[in-house]
Amino acid sequence: MTDTRERILRVGAQIIAYEGLRMFTAKNIGERLGISDAAIFKHFPSMDAIAEEIVSRYTEECLRRVEEATRKGTNALEKLDLILEGHMDLLEETRGITPILCFEFSRSGKKKIRRMIFDFLNTYARKVRDVLEEGITEGTIREDIDTEEVSFFLIGFMQAKVFQWFIRGRKGRIIRDRETVKKVIIDGLKA
Repeated sequence: MTDTRERILRVGAQIIAYEGLRMFTAKNIGERLGISDAAIFKHFPSMDAIAEEIVSRYTEECLRRVEEATRKGTNALEKLDLILEGHMDLLEETRGITPILCFEFSRSGKKKIRRMIFDFLNTYARKVRDVLEEGITEGTIREDIDTEEVSFFLIGFMQAKVFQWFIRGRKGRIIRDRETVKKVIIDGLKA
């Protein structure tokens, strides 16, 4: 993949996350990169293609980290800890772009991208739910929880932390006290 193509994706993601979908135009991307808006379409057939690749990359990376956590962990509690850690790492590395992209596009009329986000959220939640159900079977996680509700709670919590960080002016870490957050979540789920 060309360097220009990568730069288009990076700048496009930043525009969507920090300025909103209305500002996500070939002209704005081109201005930031010092290229013409026509040059953008040498790399992508449409703005929708750029948006789809942006969403795909960020959501696939999030799912990749969940997969990695479930492979590395030796039991459900360790897997859950690694999932939370990986999610928090990704939020910091991307400066919260994934939840913002999901939020921005969930309100758009772009059906294909909305479907991608819907599928991503359900896949992520299913993977977390599988870990929770594994923990219930092991006897390490409480039996009285609704695993689907808890899995979506974790997604929502991360999203809320990003919004809080944005409101604070994007200063400092998105999640300032990771260990306390993990402890509260995991301790609340332990059998």
